[in-house]
Amino acid sequence: MRPTKPHHVTTSGKSDPPPRSPPMPPQLAALPVEPIPAIGYVRVSMLREEMISPELQRAAITEWARRNGREVTEWIEDLDKTGRNFKRKVQRAVAGVRDGRAREIIVWKFSRFGRQRLGWAVHLDLVESAGGDLISATEEVDARTASGRFARGMLAEVAAFESDRASEQWMEALDYRVKRGLPGNGTRRWGYIRRGRIPHPTEPHLYIADPSDPLGERYEPDPDFEEPYASLYEQYVAGINDRRLAKWLNDHELYAPDGGLWTGRQVLRILDSGFAAGYLREHSKECRCKQRGRCTNVVYRKGTHRPVIGEDLWQAYLERRAANRRPGQGSKEPKYPLSGLMRDPGCKAVLTAQHGGAPYGAGYAFRCNAYGESAQCQRPWVRRTVAEERVLGQLAEWAAEIDALALQLEPQIVPEPKTSAKNDVASLKTQIAKLDRALVKLTTMRAMDDDESPEAEAEFRRSRDELRSRRRKREEKLQAAEAVQEPPPSKADFGPVIQGLLAEWDVLTVDEKQRLLRSLIRVIWVHRTGHGRGSLPRLEIVPVWAPAS
Repeated sequence: MRPTKPHHVTTSGKSDPPPRSPPMPPQLAALPVEPIPAIGYVRVSMLREEMISPELQRAAITEWARRNGREVTEWIEDLDKTGRNFKRKVQRAVAGVRDGRAREIIVWKFSRFGRQRLGWAVHLDLVESAGGDLISATEEVDARTASGRFARGMLAEVAAFESDRASEQWMEALDYRVKRGLPGNGTRRWGYIRRGRIPHPTEPHLYIADPSDPLGERYEPDPDFEEPYASLYEQYVAGINDRRLAKWLNDHELYAPDGGLWTGRQVLRILDSGFAAGYLREHSKECRCKQRGRCTNVVYRKGTHRPVIGEDLWQAYLERRAANRRPGQGSKEPKYPLSGLMRDPGCKAVLTAQHGGAPYGAGYAFRCNAYGESAQCQRPWVRRTVAEERVLGQLAEWAAEIDALALQLEPQIVPEPKTSAKNDVASLKTQIAKLDRALVKLTTMRAMDDDESPEAEAEFRRSRDELRSRRRKREEKLQAAEAVQEPPPSKADFGPVIQGLLAEWDVLTVDEKQRLLRSLIRVIWVHRTGHGRGSLPRLEIVPVWAPAS
């Protein structure tokens, strides 16, 4: 055994206490460690049965922070939010690291940060490039080492895989509903009553089959909304725009599906769905874009619900909608003459104006709106002044060709102008829509009339038969007008427009320039010829008189 040092014994026989260590000099005393400021981020989807509640996530994050010398200075929660995109409050957490309010973002698991591969990589790089870090409270990963970064990347890939697998299962469920003639998402539809479904007894946001209804899930027109629903289509075909339709609905206290006031965009979304015509609208499976909600590449399938408008009115609406969409769905007044005309020949996306600092300024160039989003995208880029000079040069060439052609032709007697068959079709469809509206009003007035006498009934039938007869005649004229094949336009027909546009270019407004250009040019394909910005692209200007490809 190791010998112990004997204590000093006094004359009284008592031993002295052992000598004490000298006190630590003040300069060597331990300094308090400042906790690392961090942001606690919580995300949960309320529709997931296996969800981890926000309270449990907070508890795990708080406990990890306490054990590891972190101070959660701010909590950010995304409740009922998907991880498949980063359009969430998580942007505030990233911004908090970048502006120095915190050094770390702590999550329950890495999957809470996000499940989308590209968004995960981009936002994690934003955090780390600012000197911050992303920490998981339940997954021990040291991202300072190569193996730790590898493990974190694998966990992120597993989260993305789980999201993809759940998405595939969800799409299979949607396809099954559509094949049965039901809306894929099963939500309520404005103007219709959903039958055969009741709220879940314990989950208010979920619905289950109604055991007392043997007919099963179905959608039936709401009698109070059937006439206004059809009137929306009739008014739009007659030339009433979406903002006026929204005002008409609000004035009649026919509120939007969320219970609020209508906007023009909401009205068009309802009408574009085609539900009133008996259709189900879905994104085309052939399209690989990531903007399903805004993509116009859609297909319509017949549903099992009863329509409230006829097929003729639905087709008339689609034609009017396409005609109104052509000038561009952006701002009502275009900022640049070539806005909406230039496209990428690869992905077919529109080129949009780009803004830069001095000396370039706003709208100095045009770039593909879907730049690099697909393999087909050619990533074209062109200066606005260069594009406008090319277009004016092409117009001058066409004008010279038309003048040369006119000198070779012998003078002829110009026949009287005839009404365009296309204009006849549009006029007849408008008249038919008005007659349909008159029939609806007449039937409604008769239903609300208390006069049950034979004379009143006879007067109603006479007026109804007269309107039906007039409508039948318009239908016959419409069929004859649609059968007329108009000759394709020739280059010479546009000579006066081209000459006028070139002569008045400097004094015309942007809106006037664009309308005239759209009457002459079908599309401008911008072909990329090199990889540097010094390389000039090739513009393929397709006129309206060129054969459709």
